[in-house]
Amino acid sequence: MKRSDKNTDRGEKAFFGGKNLVWSIKITAVTLVLSGAASLLSQTAVAASDILIAVMLLIFMILTSIIFDGIGVSVASCSRDEVERYCLSENADCECAETVLALIDGAEKVNNVCADVIGDVCGVLSGACGSGIASAIAAAIGISPVFPSIAVSGMIAAITVGGKAAFKTVAIRNSAEMVFFAGKALTWLKGSRRGKRE
Repeated sequence: MKRSDKNTDRGEKAFFGGKNLVWSIKITAVTLVLSGAASLLSQTAVAASDILIAVMLLIFMILTSIIFDGIGVSVASCSRDEVERYCLSENADCECAETVLALIDGAEKVNNVCADVIGDVCGVLSGACGSGIASAIAAAIGISPVFPSIAVSGMIAAITVGGKAAFKTVAIRNSAEMVFFAGKALTWLKGSRRGKRE
């Protein structure tokens, strides 16, 4: 009983702690701004483009949402020991290994950004693309856009949820590989930025 009480108290302190509260407020504000900007840009882009570009953008957004959701799950489900062993087996360079371990240490925030923030922005963009596609279909057939919108929205939701469900299994079973891949990508991005600055 005492142990569970301590865990409960610790969980309450962690949830209502200053750092967690500040992070929650920051990520809420960032998501609000990014979602609003994504909605505005996507609606403008879809309105100015043809249906082929809208379909391509929609596919890209769905894949991005699925992949980043998988990365978030892999970071949350992987232990530091697993990553360290995998980095040693792959002879990872020091900078890459540091980035990978930093992802594990900040698993909650990484999962929040990958699964929630990026997922939400991709959802907004997917919705705008779907709306544009439905309108184009309705105009081509000569019917009300209501039914095409329902059909397209349902297909987007089904593919996104189904894709995430399938990729979660892959991410959990290969969590160390996924985290290592994300760490290498981030290390490469850092290196390319430094190269541009120099």
